[in-house]
Amino acid sequence: MKYVHLTIREPPEWRNPMHTFVVEHDAMEETRLLNWNAGDGDFDVLLFRVVGAMEPYLAALSEPDFVVGHETARIDEDSFYAYVEHETRDADAAFRQPFLDRRVLPIPPITYRADGTVAVELVGRQADVGATVDAFDERIEVRIDEVGEHERALSAFSSLLTDRQRDALRAAVAVGYYDVPRSGSVADVAAELDCAASTASTHLRKAEARLVRQVIAAGDVR
Repeated sequence: MKYVHLTIREPPEWRNPMHTFVVEHDAMEETRLLNWNAGDGDFDVLLFRVVGAMEPYLAALSEPDFVVGHETARIDEDSFYAYVEHETRDADAAFRQPFLDRRVLPIPPITYRADGTVAVELVGRQADVGATVDAFDERIEVRIDEVGEHERALSAFSSLLTDRQRDALRAAVAVGYYDVPRSGSVADVAAELDCAASTASTHLRKAEARLVRQVIAAGDVR
């Protein structure tokens, strides 16, 4: 079974307006599509985890005519779930076309980033994975970030963290921040991330808080 990590950039005019909102609004970080049901192709039901300000996002979600219903639920101080029902746009159908009639599966979450790109992981037969990548419309930029045999376990925590929080945790492990005794500092993590120590500390604290809450909610700590 092959996997491929893709970074995809649609033309701005093709983007879903809510992705454009994330790109243009300073209070938004990213949205992660956790699950979806495309139905008969005319109607979509989607579940997102959104990182950013809830009230502006809700106001923007009420504007597009093709959005016919939505509900939200707060996760923590800076993220929430958004359940969205909307009519399928032509751009949505065009984005899905490469996946049709091929033995591939997108692995949730699909991440819509603030830089306008979309991160997707696919698994499937080697020929079908390659054919899917080749089938994207030439106006869609597709970059292959990683490809190989899919051997890692799928984690229940995979959708909890933002890309930056994942980077912070990886850097923390690499510099020895979680060693016992600790051999790396927040400053070392910040140097790896090329950011301020206060920013690195914020990423680590938010990532740790989300993971701990999830473990407790799952009943693994009593």
